[in-house]
Amino acid sequence: NSKDYELMSYGHRNPQGLYYHSDKNIIMNTEHGPKGGDEINFNFLSTKDDKNFGWPKASYGKAYPGEEKLFGPDTFKKSHKKLGFIEPHKYYDPSIGISELIFMKKNSFCENNCLWTSSLRANSLYILNIDEEFKELTSNGRIFLEGNRIRDIDYDKDLEMIILLSENTPAIITIKKIFK
Repeated sequence: NSKDYELMSYGHRNPQGLYYHSDKNIIMNTEHGPKGGDEINFNFLSTKDDKNFGWPKASYGKAYPGEEKLFGPDTFKKSHKKLGFIEPHKYYDPSIGISELIFMKKNSFCENNCLWTSSLRANSLYILNIDEEFKELTSNGRIFLEGNRIRDIDYDKDLEMIILLSENTPAIITIKKIFK
């Protein structure tokens, strides 16, 4: 109503998942790369640095056949940082068809702070550990759900259950405790 706004970040290609971590003041997002280069990005809102994540100049993917001329010769440089952009915290090449993500503190699904991200193309959930400073993501496994493109993911704290929405086989899938 006030028409006031603040630009939080730019240089995103095709955002899919979004999570705001209020304690750390970080927006976490997933986005599809072109052919490869799906990304997980952390936008640290407390920093005043430029928040350009690089698209369409930087990507760890490549143009689809026939699209090379659409972007020009400077497109799809692999290093975001060398061009002055923010590097993704994690990227997947080949593409996994990344979709939603959730953050969880240590609980029955995470030995430490972690992210769970869902994928469409890979029919999987990816589990990533996060260090205390939110600087590094390390892989902590993958759960393959054959034939299930996972569109959405949520966590119910009270039931200690992860809830998934599969789109090609319309289904709601639940996962209960992993750790004790």
